[in-house]
Amino acid sequence: MDGKRKIFNDIGRKIEDELDFDFRVNEIKISSMEEFYKFIKKPFDLDFPNKDRKIFYRGERINDLSRPLVPTLLRDKQKILRADEPVADINSEFLIDYYKNMGEFYNIFQRVFGNVTKYRLYELCAFAQHYLDISPFIDFTKSLYVALSFALKGRQSFDSDIVLYTAEIADTDNYTKDIVTAECWLNMYNVTVYNSPQKIKSIKKTELAPAVLRRVKNLMDGNVIETSPQARLIDIPTNDFTKYQQGVFLLLTDFSLIHKSYLTKNIRKEFLIKKYIINRRICPELLDIIKTEAPWYEYECLFDIKAAMRRAANRVK
Repeated sequence: MDGKRKIFNDIGRKIEDELDFDFRVNEIKISSMEEFYKFIKKPFDLDFPNKDRKIFYRGERINDLSRPLVPTLLRDKQKILRADEPVADINSEFLIDYYKNMGEFYNIFQRVFGNVTKYRLYELCAFAQHYLDISPFIDFTKSLYVALSFALKGRQSFDSDIVLYTAEIADTDNYTKDIVTAECWLNMYNVTVYNSPQKIKSIKKTELAPAVLRRVKNLMDGNVIETSPQARLIDIPTNDFTKYQQGVFLLLTDFSLIHKSYLTKNIRKEFLIKKYIINRRICPELLDIIKTEAPWYEYECLFDIKAAMRRAANRVK
């Protein structure tokens, strides 16, 4: 019986590994401060002096399936797709047109930072992510304190558990500090976004071009195979806030977004991404850790560098 149970468990793990979304395969629950120090704080403290390991962090204020690890650009399909559009191909040219249609934003950016082309997109996307919260990027940071502050948001009471992602990378082929490499990655950016099946069905078939209709049919038949993105990490700060927050960008590309989620298998081949669900009961103690060890990274200081530096200068050691 034990042998059969092991076989079934192995099969279950293989299926879960193939079909994992939202990084549930590597989900870890943190229920006590002892677990927090063991699994999260200690690796950060050991890594901090030398940075031999490349570990990055992201904090989420709530543990909810409606908040997957998705770029800000793709979180609201209605901003990308019209009701009568079954599919949108998002590439470098789409990104330029998208920002051009955002009022005077694009023109102001060009006047201040120079011309934008499909070969010079990084500054535009980074600027839009930081100031508009709309880009193909997902924010990560090198600092555990920053990630925790964004998750805790200075609250004194917590109705839900918070989430902390850690992304560790060993293969530097998917990590860059080089602007030319980052521009190449954005130039080759390729994501297909499908409208909801309900809205697709409501569109008259005569309104769809044959090629698009075939793609939609493949979607309905469940034949869209490539839904697991390739991941890239870009470590090029573009302003003082990004530098201060030790920010890096996660870029997901070469996949199809059908609902709000995607398979994670390709990402997990290159990155060790862990998803920590931190119990809300210990969140007040995490606030105290930041206040004691890094008060300049308290939430109200993350966008006020002057106030943060004053706290750092006045800290009593």
